[in-house]
Amino acid sequence: MAIGKRKKSKQLASSTVDSKAAPGTLESGDAPKLEQWADRPDSEAYVAAQKLYPLIVRCYENREDADNKIEEYWNVYNAIPDANQQYSGNSTCYVPAVRDAINARSKRQLKQLFPANHRHVDAISADADIPYTQLSLIEHYIRKSRLKDLCRSVLIAGDVTGQWNLYIDWTKSYRRVSGIVRRNPILKQIEGESVEDLGLEDPTADEEESLETEDVLEEGPDIVDFATEDLAVLPPTAASIERAQATSLKLRMSQEKFESMVDEGVFVVPDGYETAEDFFKGIEPRSKGASRKNPAKKASQDAGIKTEGTLKFCMIFEVCTKLDLGGDEKEAAMIYYAGQNEIVGIIRQPYWGGKRPILSEPTEKIGGSFFGRSKVEPVKYLQWNLTDFWNMGQDSAMYSLLPVFTADPAKNPNWASMVVGLAAVWPIAPDDVKAVQFPQLYRESMQICQGIKSQIWESMEVNELMMGKMPQGRKNNQLMGAMQQEQQVNITDGAERFEEVILNPLVERLFEYDQQFRTRKITVKARGELGVKANMIKVEPQQWGERYFFQWQGTEYLRGQQRMQQQIAWMNVLKGIPPQMLDGRRLSLLPMLEAGTESIFGPEVAPKILIDERNQFTIDPDTENEMLHNGFDVQVHEADNDTEHLPVHMKGASLAGDPMGKFKAHMAMHMQQIQKKRQMQAGPPQGAPGSPGGAGPGVAGTPRPGAMPGPTKPGGQQPPGGVHPDQLMDGAAGPRG
Repeated sequence: MAIGKRKKSKQLASSTVDSKAAPGTLESGDAPKLEQWADRPDSEAYVAAQKLYPLIVRCYENREDADNKIEEYWNVYNAIPDANQQYSGNSTCYVPAVRDAINARSKRQLKQLFPANHRHVDAISADADIPYTQLSLIEHYIRKSRLKDLCRSVLIAGDVTGQWNLYIDWTKSYRRVSGIVRRNPILKQIEGESVEDLGLEDPTADEEESLETEDVLEEGPDIVDFATEDLAVLPPTAASIERAQATSLKLRMSQEKFESMVDEGVFVVPDGYETAEDFFKGIEPRSKGASRKNPAKKASQDAGIKTEGTLKFCMIFEVCTKLDLGGDEKEAAMIYYAGQNEIVGIIRQPYWGGKRPILSEPTEKIGGSFFGRSKVEPVKYLQWNLTDFWNMGQDSAMYSLLPVFTADPAKNPNWASMVVGLAAVWPIAPDDVKAVQFPQLYRESMQICQGIKSQIWESMEVNELMMGKMPQGRKNNQLMGAMQQEQQVNITDGAERFEEVILNPLVERLFEYDQQFRTRKITVKARGELGVKANMIKVEPQQWGERYFFQWQGTEYLRGQQRMQQQIAWMNVLKGIPPQMLDGRRLSLLPMLEAGTESIFGPEVAPKILIDERNQFTIDPDTENEMLHNGFDVQVHEADNDTEHLPVHMKGASLAGDPMGKFKAHMAMHMQQIQKKRQMQAGPPQGAPGSPGGAGPGVAGTPRPGAMPGPTKPGGQQPPGGVHPDQLMDGAAGPRG
């Protein structure tokens, strides 16, 4: 039994720390103070961890058949021929019908999940107010982690393996930046006394250029996707990650990463090894020899050193479970195995929310199983047959283009000389030569392949329009619209499930991690009410105590756009209802205007269209200069004192140089606002036109109040903003007729 002890690595401490490290380890440089049970072999936690390891290994052994199938599925998606191909000929083509279908599904689901930029999440707080600061922070993390690109690979892997997987962590690191600064030299003496330590500058000397370095702290969420084969759940019939007895994830760590985990206090180096480097060298020959001599113990050696060429990494099992850590009841803990008797870490789970850092859900829930079923499984035999028939057709086409001539060897003993290149002269009588033509079987092969391809698309819930192909036969707008609506139901259903089981818990986890781990102020672009200017705000580290409900707005946003036609029409109906028919109610169109404007133009442009005149606050011109210098568009406010702002902006432009022209454009808006205020003071012009939508001529393009406008005959004009019925993508809207 190897008893672990804490040993400092000979290498320098890493500049990167993850969420499991002891607080203050990176900043202080002191020895880690993380409570560790891996160096207590007599503790209840250590004994329970040793008993749990065989069960974890057994879970991975039980996954071997499933892992082999997943390898087949990836070969099908990546168009890699394998032993499942029955036909062996000259042609080795692979028709990627399954790959095309999966890519079509993922692209359309991704478009529904991310329909607009910088507007992905909505939230409701306990006091019924919209938490704009928290939403801006979540949007910042979504952009920083490049979640859209990550979701693309997760959606593809979900169709191939049947499982969506994400691992959420929090990391912080220091990055050293350098820059040239011009300033006066530091005074060394005043009246013969040394004052260099005071840092006083000499105002009489010329400025000098000096190179200064600064350590910049970068911290934030670390979101990665992992392979389904690396995950083991005990028991495999658990309904969710949180309800499982234990979950295990394979981590492949380099020597540098292992040493940094030792420095942070998450890992310990077992007895018999001085450093992590010695630990790597000690396990490598033993794991190689054991796996060769005793295949039955190969599964036990999965947690050990692996070498592929020059790449050396350590396979660590990260197991989340509950252990007796000395309290009144079992607590959530994390165990790190490097082998049967090599427990390199046992720590208390660091997350305040009490949730495991893994999000894993099946694409389609199957009763009694944690893992889902691949979309490739029902169509894999069709894909293999499709490839075989296609290659048979290609070989037939090749043979049909190369005619064969027959000759009598008795009359032409030199018949072998007829197998020559172009423009050959054959020493044989013409009547003794006969041409043989191979049948053109490739035509029948292409028909068979097209039928198989159509069945694959139908089984994977895609149609010809999604694959960029027009359907055969006579087509009309009603048929095309119905096909789009019916097909959109399948895509929307998958996108809604992905939002429910992956994205909604993910944004909740981002908010919880930010509350727990962020230690510095962060500057984000704020999102606010309509009429309030976009601004750069500094968000302090948040405290627990307020509760928010976050919800991903991808599919809901898309459906909102599709319902815009009915909303605009109904607003015109409300405008025409007389006040006496409202039964004491007051009609306010402002919420409808705000929702419609923000849905159509987005949260960035909407505040510039609907301006709240009650909002009479103004931003200090020096703050505006800072925002303009950082490249942000700053709008003027009606309450701004334009005559005071202009000199300050001129001074800021002269100091910063205005390379992007932001200062010039902002000062031009102030000049326009000055002219506008002068015109308002002079009074309105005479002869105003008619009111919009009135009984008179009104304003061109404005709908009249009253009944809901609509086409009086097929092909008639719809109300402004209307979506053609054949282009409606909402499955609940229904086709025409």
